[in-house]
Amino acid sequence: MELTIKIVRHQGAHFEPYIEDFATEHEAGCVFHMHEDDITDEGVVHFEDALTQQARRWRLRPPDMPRGPRIPITMELRERMEDEDEVIVVDDRADGIHYVVRADLIKQHAGEVITTSQSERSPHWMRLPARYVVHSKAS
Repeated sequence: MELTIKIVRHQGAHFEPYIEDFATEHEAGCVFHMHEDDITDEGVVHFEDALTQQARRWRLRPPDMPRGPRIPITMELRERMEDEDEVIVVDDRADGIHYVVRADLIKQHAGEVITTSQSERSPHWMRLPARYVVHSKAS
């Protein structure tokens, strides 16, 4: 079964971003629902990539295993990235996750929704340490 994270942008009246879990015969994951003012079209593409990479390193704890600690997850928005083709850099470690994100992709509030929701869910998951970078797909 493929694990996928999706982001859907919605128009209309502003609303608080939220997460919806889903599962089909061939795919499982969650959908982050956000207002179009909270994340750009480009941000959707890059965050879906980064969040899916991250989710694939998480494993649901078996029912007989106790819940783990709540893992701190933070996001730093930067006007300029160290490498100009990097848009999201994720340091994914057993004791916490830190995102460095190009600031034009997402609003601070929406980033806080993502990190807070992940942190709240973290006790139910086991993770393997990793570091990965999402590069711009622009030519």
